[in-house]
Amino acid sequence: MKDLHQEHIEITDEVKQTIKSLKIVFPALYGKLYQEAAHVRDIELKPNEFLTREMLDEKIVRHVITLAECADQAINAIETKNKTILASILLETKKLQKEIQELQKIVYEDSLTKSYNRKWFDDTILDHDHLTLRENGTIVLIDLNKFKDINDTFGHVVGDKVLIHVTIKLKECGGRVVRYGGDEFIVIFDSNINSLQIKEKMESLLAYFDKIHFKVEDQSFKISFSYGIAPFTRGADAASVIEAADKSMYKHKNVN
Repeated sequence: MKDLHQEHIEITDEVKQTIKSLKIVFPALYGKLYQEAAHVRDIELKPNEFLTREMLDEKIVRHVITLAECADQAINAIETKNKTILASILLETKKLQKEIQELQKIVYEDSLTKSYNRKWFDDTILDHDHLTLRENGTIVLIDLNKFKDINDTFGHVVGDKVLIHVTIKLKECGGRVVRYGGDEFIVIFDSNINSLQIKEKMESLLAYFDKIHFKVEDQSFKISFSYGIAPFTRGADAASVIEAADKSMYKHKNVN
């Protein structure tokens, strides 16, 4: 009997072959084909495994249509100087703005920690070429020490609670927090905060975690993290800046 992981690999290969000849493939179509292939194999997908992207497509299409209509009406209103139409467009645009903000939350929020996700980093911090940084500031790369041991000893539910708590404390430092990997975070600070101030914030946070214990029934444990700081300027190569932060982080890890 094949394991579920292997089944999903084969389903993915089937869907890739099906869509190979198509010029454009929206996530909803991919999800539909994947769901059909899974059904043939008697694999029941959970709703969040195939509905989210479909709903996302529907919202995107609806917003594009609304924006197009607003643009047409705005041109007409400006040409005719019709204040009534302009007022109506303003009201519709405000409603649309709220929905777009909700859409951004779906796209850019890490579902577990409620921090930003890697896509947000790519779309917001990186320039359009996705290679260079679009502003000045400082990146702090953070990696939890021995996090795998926590998951292995106390389970993933406890591990998830640790990640959530770490995120809350990182947000209190004042930067924009990104869950960059499993237990790896990036915090982006604006250019008005220098590296010395950031180091003080990180050391203060380390001191906080050194004082508290996480309790699981009759057991308890502490957590700590390593961090690396790398200032950057607009137009800097993103990979090089992250690599510099990574090297700085491993120096900190080896010292501690």
